[in-house]
Amino acid sequence: MTVSHPGPTWTISQLRELILRRLGVQFSPSHVGHLVRGYGLAYRLTYSTSEKASSATAQKPQSDVYAARRKIAAKMLLDGDSVEHVAKLLNISVRTITKYKSMVVADGIEAVEQIKASGRSATLGPEALKWLRATLEGSPMAHGYETELWRNGDIQKLIKEKFGVYHSSGHVRTVVGKLGLDHRMRPPKLRMEKKRLTINDQTLAWVAATVKESPRVHGIDADHWTNGRLRTVLHRRVGVDYSRGYIWEIATRAGVADLLTRRRT
Repeated sequence: MTVSHPGPTWTISQLRELILRRLGVQFSPSHVGHLVRGYGLAYRLTYSTSEKASSATAQKPQSDVYAARRKIAAKMLLDGDSVEHVAKLLNISVRTITKYKSMVVADGIEAVEQIKASGRSATLGPEALKWLRATLEGSPMAHGYETELWRNGDIQKLIKEKFGVYHSSGHVRTVVGKLGLDHRMRPPKLRMEKKRLTINDQTLAWVAATVKESPRVHGIDADHWTNGRLRTVLHRRVGVDYSRGYIWEIATRAGVADLLTRRRT
């Protein structure tokens, strides 16, 4: 869309209308002023009597400007604008906009809005960390998960649902590490080539015998075997964290795939 510049300067009202038409975001007059000054373009503004900028408005922190830019970027990405277009329009690096896009796809605009001016996501306070510690020391099964050790994504989801704070996978591991609870997280997956070497005839025979028994015999409080429960006992036995797809392959080779229920309990 071609924009005609109204003479040598813009009024706040004209910019508000333009932003609303282009981005669908309704900013207050003072917020528009922050944005323009943040780009060093205050000389392009002219104020009507009703739009005179107060000294308080002019001195608002630069972080407000950055927050507004992040919100606009997130809105544009959600509306389907390309990373390159958003980066160029808002004068933000492609790398940063790419990060924003992954956050918007995963958790919506709110995830981007929670980023602080320093670039770090909002962090958990002492009480939140206390709750997280107690939760991670317990079993994931108490929260509806099938594993005995916590998965990174499950912790991300818990934090988001409980506190409304988005943490990347890397930051989740950092937080858990600082709590001294690394042992409560599932280890990174091993390469598939190594996994396949561990499944021999003896292990397959053990799988067949195990699945024909009650899960309770193996310390699992359930009446039926599922993919996740078999993954848990296999991890205990061979020390390898298999993918869900490979678990089905193992069960099939052991002749007990029909004994695994596919529904999540």
